[in-house]
Amino acid sequence: MKISTGQVFERAVTQMTTQQAKLAQMQTQLASGKQIVQPSDDPDKAAIIQRLNTAYERQEVYETSLDSVNNRLVAEESALMGTDNILQRLRELAVRASSDTLTAGDRKIIAIEVSTLKDAVVALSNTQDITGNYVFSGSMTKTIPFAINNVGNEVFASVVRQEAGSDAQRVSFFSVIDDFISALNNNETAGVQRSLAEVSELSENLSGSLADVGSRMLVVDSQREMLSDAKLRYKTLLSGVEDLDYAKAVTALSAEMLSLEAAQSSFAKISQLSLFNYM
Repeated sequence: MKISTGQVFERAVTQMTTQQAKLAQMQTQLASGKQIVQPSDDPDKAAIIQRLNTAYERQEVYETSLDSVNNRLVAEESALMGTDNILQRLRELAVRASSDTLTAGDRKIIAIEVSTLKDAVVALSNTQDITGNYVFSGSMTKTIPFAINNVGNEVFASVVRQEAGSDAQRVSFFSVIDDFISALNNNETAGVQRSLAEVSELSENLSGSLADVGSRMLVVDSQREMLSDAKLRYKTLLSGVEDLDYAKAVTALSAEMLSLEAAQSSFAKISQLSLFNYM
């Protein structure tokens, strides 16, 4: 079989072109730090990388949702703790006002403080989180949940009032405080003593709500740890499939460069030969 000079040149050029393309791809990989620069480099591996990236991004979406929930719970806990402190103060005032030694004037002075404390609780019940949503509005986060004399939800729970000669009735959170103020202003000892019991009940109910918030915050923390572990696993998997082994790549690149230089040197020598050299 005869091989023409043109075929020799063509084969040499093709070999060098292939090596140059491979060298260029390896240099691009080193620059990007990735095994795959384009999906066409390895379609199967590119598909795996895409699935892993999608799974990782899904974990980040979950984490963002958890951050939103946590921010809401933090705002709720802060509001409830503030309310609990106020209820403790209301209870102290109710104990003091229950004394028979206090005059009507003394109780009216206490009523002024109780009224101020009630306004503070109303403000806390209308607490908003960092996104501007009302934390005690349930799903209606843009609606103010409480105004003066409005019935509270299960967090600012009502109490059941049982008085002699009448049926039991449910009294809202803020109505309890309003009745306390009224009893103070009217110098009604029995009403003040009733308010003491009801304020104590409000405080107990609120303690339950605080415990519930605390348990939900623990759940959020637990979920956050699980997400963190999942993200770390996906990152590790992605690194194994996607990231370039620099030491191995540099060694391979050096070998390809030497091979290309050898091919170019051989081509240069071959291209100078002709039959006249042997005549």
